[in-house]
Amino acid sequence: MFSISDLKNTRYYQEVRYEVIFNFVMRLLERRIGGVSQDLQVKINKLPVEDLENLGLALLDFASKADLVTWLNNQVIFEG
Repeated sequence: MFSISDLKNTRYYQEVRYEVIFNFVMRLLERRIGGVSQDLQVKINKLPVEDLENLGLALLDFASKADLVTWLNNQVIFEG
């Protein structure tokens, strides 16, 4: 039988967790700065979950899309 910690370590759990956080951050960005271009969505989707969570906090201080672009440009995004 799986324990909670076993479940949290499964790939499925990690993927669902990421998707939920990503969708929530995208909704917050939509509300805060308006629509986000497809190019920016792709960059955001490449962020590790920890950076995605940090973006969720940082966006509270964003006044424009330029703030999002600046924040993303300051992140190290690994391709692959």
